[in-house]
Amino acid sequence: MDRTRRLIGFWNWLPAFRVVAETEHLPTASEQLRVSPSALSRSIRLLEDALGEELFERKGRSLVLTEAGSDFLISVRRAMRVLDDGVERMGGGKVRGALRVACPGPFASLYVLPALQVLRTQHPELLPEISSLDAERANAQLLAGVLDLALLDDPVPNPQLVIERLAHIAYGVYCGRSHDLYAKAEPSIEEICEHTFAGPPGGDDHWPVDISRKVGAHLAHLQLGIDFCLTGDYLAVLPDAIAREHVAAGRLRRLPFERFETTSIYAVYREPLGSVTKLDALLPLLRQTTSGQGT
Repeated sequence: MDRTRRLIGFWNWLPAFRVVAETEHLPTASEQLRVSPSALSRSIRLLEDALGEELFERKGRSLVLTEAGSDFLISVRRAMRVLDDGVERMGGGKVRGALRVACPGPFASLYVLPALQVLRTQHPELLPEISSLDAERANAQLLAGVLDLALLDDPVPNPQLVIERLAHIAYGVYCGRSHDLYAKAEPSIEEICEHTFAGPPGGDDHWPVDISRKVGAHLAHLQLGIDFCLTGDYLAVLPDAIAREHVAAGRLRRLPFERFETTSIYAVYREPLGSVTKLDALLPLLRQTTSGQGT
């Protein structure tokens, strides 16, 4: 009973703590919770008094978690996940509601969509939500419970997240049907590098760092790389698994450039707590889909 009384004493402050901890900014947290910053600040102060620990360091308008605050946030997240899973199980074991997945567009079409099609035939009340995020933002949203799963080729390790390799990814240089190199039998590396590439803003499309090339378009999404390549004006570095359909249809050609290292695509998700979730229904189908697609 003493533990119950202690929890009741600060239970109502936990949602406020979690949002403030994940935003580290009172005005942003107050917008999300629709309460005033002063009310939030008071809740945090009362929680700290009840726990006997400082959870934040005040730095201007920002609140930075202390070590004790970071540890407590992990506990609060876990407790809320257990409660959320309990609410889900009240539906009689049905998989329903939002299933939030982050994945680059072409990989979503190749890997996620086939798995979701099977899952939705079994659980028609499921509502998939697909987005595209970089690794840092995906981690933040996974830890906050805003995201259920991320498929990434560059995951950032975190002790609270599981990183599972799903498939090996091989890359190649591709050109569209109207490109000068499409009909050239065996273009050399030098000839390939004379032409203009479309690539991501940071140049991180697995191009070898020791070879110079011309980049004439910076693209935020992999799908745009495919679209630019299809115009015939640009070359692009694309995953072979993504380009395969276009090659078979004669829309793209894979050029003889074999200097890429094979990479992987990973499933990133929160560490399981032992309860059955929507992710438990999706992951086996996703593993099956990626193993069938290969590289």
